Amino acid sequence: MKNEIRMDSHKLIYHPHRVSEWLKGENIYPIELEVGLTNACNHRCIFCAVDYTGYKPTVMDGEVLKKRLREFAEKGVKSIIYAGGGPLLNRNAVDIINETKRHGMDTAMSTNGVLLTPEASKDCLSSLTWVRFSTAGITDESYEKIHQCKKGDLQIVLHNMQEAVRVKKEQRASTTIGVQLLLLPDNKNEVVAMAKELKKIGVDYFTIKPFSQHPQSGNILQVDYKEMIEMEEELKEIEEEDYKIYFRAHAMKKLACKREYAQCLALPFMVYIDAKGNLWPCIVFMGKEELSYGNLYEESLEEIWEGHRRKKLIRYFSNMDLESNCRELCRLDEMNKYLSELKYPGEHVNFI
Repeated sequence: MKNEIRMDSHKLIYHPHRVSEWLKGENIYPIELEVGLTNACNHRCIFCAVDYTGYKPTVMDGEVLKKRLREFAEKGVKSIIYAGGGPLLNRNAVDIINETKRHGMDTAMSTNGVLLTPEASKDCLSSLTWVRFSTAGITDESYEKIHQCKKGDLQIVLHNMQEAVRVKKEQRASTTIGVQLLLLPDNKNEVVAMAKELKKIGVDYFTIKPFSQHPQSGNILQVDYKEMIEMEEELKEIEEEDYKIYFRAHAMKKLACKREYAQCLALPFMVYIDAKGNLWPCIVFMGKEELSYGNLYEESLEEIWEGHRRKKLIRYFSNMDLESNCRELCRLDEMNKYLSELKYPGEHVNFI
């Protein structure tokens, strides 16, 4: 597998046409959507950013979403990530994933993996560009403590990983299978052992990321990553050409830094859609009704995107104080650095 994931960077450099349109002030449509297929979840992870929503069993209407997929593709959406609680708790998840791929959009899923059974993998894995297991430990004790789940769930997840790898080989699928661990004091001593075990299972990559506090979350964790960064070198020794380990030291170090930009310029390039059909500029604002762009059950993407409400919110966000409203580690951070440099270049830029 080529080292092309750019885990601690951004990929706007691969979309120069859309970025050029944005620079000209055009009303661009998003490149990526993240869609919550349900608000429900079978785990109660101690780091969950959206715990404040209450895990209500709202389920995205599969028929409504499938009708919108054609419009998404026509408006230039390139990819959709299915997440939100446990996406496979939505019984239409497999059909939705396959339908998304049929419309030519790259499709991905983030999941705790309990419901990604061998049958589910067989039915939809080949439609996924990537699938990422969120797995916060390799021992039952730490896993159950962090995930707040049923006893035995870790063994189910590990089995499902093995079967996903098998199905990938059997179907000759190009799907990238990854595992993400959120580094915490409760699992820091088993990261190396986990890296070795995942290598045996045959996944494509293992990423270790830091905790970032969500402004609305009731899950408040204090983690000092200074003493954990040194494990990166040990992990690198486990890597091989077809098994990459991404220890996100760059992100960990950024926790102690202030943002280098005053505006969130990246908002037009990504949108979050919750299980109720609401469009949010960022998952940080989910639940604040006054900050929703609109609802897919009521309007088309075009009506929402070109509408007065969204235009008004764009003006609001352009003047918003980022330090008091945003996460410590925002997934748009690297994009914002890039876009800010493009929009506000320094002197001598023509001496290339």
